[in-house]
Amino acid sequence: MKRTPTLGIVAEVVSLPISQDLAERLRVEGEASDQPPPVLAASLIDEGLKARRFPGIVYRDGPSGRRASLADGPDVWQIIRALREVPSGEHDPVETVCVEADLCTRQVRLAVQFYEAYPAEIEVKISDNRAAAVRIDEMIAERERDAAHQQMSQPRPKRTRDRYSGPGL
Repeated sequence: MKRTPTLGIVAEVVSLPISQDLAERLRVEGEASDQPPPVLAASLIDEGLKARRFPGIVYRDGPSGRRASLADGPDVWQIIRALREVPSGEHDPVETVCVEADLCTRQVRLAVQFYEAYPAEIEVKISDNRAAAVRIDEMIAERERDAAHQQMSQPRPKRTRDRYSGPGL
């Protein structure tokens, strides 16, 4: 194996025997996802090893990229965030999340175990979601300010009496 520095990370260069069919599928998927085949292959190997270590965890595509999810439930980061949002001292956080998210204890514990093994991966998703929420709040506030400014700057229509408003007309 040969070590190669890649963007400040020392990477192992590994030669893997793969069929021509698999190489072609990797090339096609790499083009579709805008990733060079070696980068895509490394990502898929990483995800596969994590999913193998934690049966019940899968990776899904979405607007924020690929993320670890329960095969039969929400994303791992959503469960960890929900556990953190349970007020301390009131109830067991796991039971609270189970009830609120309609999950069983096994699912929540699997998400916690995955988080304990790969906290940085999950923290990035929680942070990205928090940043997106802040951006959305800022956009809403800006639109509300613009609407208020527009309303204030428009001339008010003059109120006039309808001259034909007398009785019988």
